Amino acid sequence: MVRNLSGGLQLLALRRLWPPRFAVSFDQLAALLALNLLIWAALDALHAERHAELALDGLFGWACYLLIALFALGLMARAQARTANTRALLVTALAVAPYVLVIFWLADDLGAVARHPFAAIAAAVVYLCALSVRVLGAAFGPVRIAAALLAIVLIATAPWTLGFLNLDTRLWITNDGQWQAAEDPGVVEQLLYEQPARIAAAVERLRPAPAHLPGVYFVGFAGDGDQAVFRREALFAAQALGAYFDSQQRSVLLINDVGDRDSYPLASVSGLAQTLKLLGSRMNPEEDVLVLFLTSHGSEEGLEVQNGTVPLGQLSPADLHQALDESGIRWRIVVVSACYAGVFADELKSDTTAVVTAADAEHSSFGCDADRDLTWFGEAFLKDALPGSDSLEDAFRKAAALIARREDAEKQVHSHPLLYIGPLMRAKLQELKAVRSGRNRSSYTVRR
Repeated sequence: MVRNLSGGLQLLALRRLWPPRFAVSFDQLAALLALNLLIWAALDALHAERHAELALDGLFGWACYLLIALFALGLMARAQARTANTRALLVTALAVAPYVLVIFWLADDLGAVARHPFAAIAAAVVYLCALSVRVLGAAFGPVRIAAALLAIVLIATAPWTLGFLNLDTRLWITNDGQWQAAEDPGVVEQLLYEQPARIAAAVERLRPAPAHLPGVYFVGFAGDGDQAVFRREALFAAQALGAYFDSQQRSVLLINDVGDRDSYPLASVSGLAQTLKLLGSRMNPEEDVLVLFLTSHGSEEGLEVQNGTVPLGQLSPADLHQALDESGIRWRIVVVSACYAGVFADELKSDTTAVVTAADAEHSSFGCDADRDLTWFGEAFLKDALPGSDSLEDAFRKAAALIARREDAEKQVHSHPLLYIGPLMRAKLQELKAVRSGRNRSSYTVRR
């Protein structure tokens, strides 16, 4: 074992070794296979969430990948020669595998790898192609071109194969059902019971818009309570859009946060519908404008809504359309910061509506890591573009260009943000622009 692992370490450095450097036997094959499994299990435990438990179901995915790897090694041995000793190749590959496994697994935690995933994958594939040739040489001596080319092709296509199969190999996982049952149902029931009153109180505290001017009311909705980035983005949107549209004193926030369910009403489909209906009763339907900012994970079905174990339904485009219509609010600016946010665009389009989405209906947006302050879209649109922009369209164009450049730099597929402005809403935005420009003039009056 020591001799084989020593040889594997030399192969890791791409040193050229020749047979009979490795001790080839069934005992060594079984021992090295067990060692690799133990290292895999230890690394998985190291990266597991707190309170994770051992789940042997992950062995199924591990075994499937192992069988694929063994079959690939068998093909390489067959390409080398009809009489090639496949066991020699297996032992050699398993001798270097523990080092590769540890280095690649830990490297995945590095910030540089997370920021440049495609470059990291390309570098890994190039290295593994070179390593595969050294492994073939250590097992068989002089390597035939057919065997080397087959090894390179198999390794080059491995990222696509692994991504396509996407088997779960986790041995330590969190039992979601156990933690759901651990929360007191009475606490959840009381929390849900309190929401209508909390929303009504939040709306009641709003300062009314001036009677002679069109006013802007803001609603922020942070749907995913597991990642604080959505809470931070909703709070920042209230500030940024509030400063732009003068809605700071007329803002309501619905926020899901597993660590704080007291500061704000929960973000839920029914809570959003109630908030919009209450706002609609306070707003002037002919004059006032709603700015609705939604941020969360998204899918082709709509917006993800979750707050730990609290039972919440997901927000679909149809749900949002219905809530807006039932509120009686005519003038609407809806901003959706989520993957596949474009699914809301067609549903919400109208002459008196503007819709801004972080992505179209077929692509992801980026930057929803838990440690970020804002998503890529939120940072580009709210922080970088909006403050110095002359119009909503100008802010969107700047933000879309910033996002496209960032996606190119990070080698990401473009998210394709969308902007739609209805013809009547376009005129309303010009009116709001006139109000903003004359805000400091005491003699200003709005033309109607």
